[in-house]
Amino acid sequence: MGEQKQKVLILGDWDADGVVATALLTYSQEYAKKYPVQGNVDLVKMPIDPDRIKYILSQIKESYNIVYFLDIPYSEILGNITKLMKTHFGVNRTVFVDHHIASVQKINDLKNIFDEVIVDYRKPTSVLIYEELIKHNVPIHPKLKEFVEVIKYMDAGKRIPSRLMKLFEIAKMISKALTAVRSEELWLKTINWLADPTPVPMPLTESTWSTVKKAIEERDKEVTEVAMQLAVAAVKVGDFRFIDARHVWKKRGATALASKLSLVLKAPVVMLAGTNRGYALLIIKASGGRAYRVAKYLLAEGIALDIAGHPNLAIVRVAKDIDKKNLIDALYNALYYAS
Repeated sequence: MGEQKQKVLILGDWDADGVVATALLTYSQEYAKKYPVQGNVDLVKMPIDPDRIKYILSQIKESYNIVYFLDIPYSEILGNITKLMKTHFGVNRTVFVDHHIASVQKINDLKNIFDEVIVDYRKPTSVLIYEELIKHNVPIHPKLKEFVEVIKYMDAGKRIPSRLMKLFEIAKMISKALTAVRSEELWLKTINWLADPTPVPMPLTESTWSTVKKAIEERDKEVTEVAMQLAVAAVKVGDFRFIDARHVWKKRGATALASKLSLVLKAPVVMLAGTNRGYALLIIKASGGRAYRVAKYLLAEGIALDIAGHPNLAIVRVAKDIDKKNLIDALYNALYYAS
């Protein structure tokens, strides 16, 4: 009898960065057969939603030798799930790769739980994985390499070079499609298409794209309408604009709404959004890393319960019933110290 193949599970985020990071690892294992395991393995990929991470164990039907977490911000729940995987699910090795602020802050906790930790808020998760593959002498094919470059520009909020504009439009389209329809089948097809070094057709067929496009158009229309309504009530806080959207927005898409408001107002934005949980969300949209610096100040002052997101788009948990006047006063101070 031959030696039993190892089983590897990749848990990746739904967004473009998570998809490209998962595709890189898929290519490395299924095509290059070099990393994380030399040779053939049974590779399984699953999308993971940070807000629904507590349900992930119910979706895992078998034991895995190695589990990768890609582009998922660290939380105590994630840590507990990982411990359970190692104790009761036969997982031998766990690897955590991420660039969210919450993960960087919890680096010591991460090192106590995971066998390998790669975190850096200055680089997208796909870039962190790309660099890891280069260290292991895995040659990346041109299509996948260029998508990594696109994600790098998108994450930094920099102008996309003309040579990458077509791929940027594809990445944006895929990201919007996955946000709109949340289809695991489309997520998997997209990853397999990116990982495949041969010139295969895109996973978004005409009929699929037609359905997705309708959902995207409806979502974009709603976000634009709400942004236009909220923009007139924006309060100037330094060069930022503060908007209290708790009464009109309590669902997914708060970051998209904040980004749209920033475009409408042509200014950095701090938007307070409602949730169906025991906290509100403060979305800070500002370039040059200012969003993170403001969020960090609010955390130090005890106003933020937790912070996540990226340097230019911070997602801050605050008390559900936070006083708006006190929050605005704190934002003035935060802008002063974060300038």
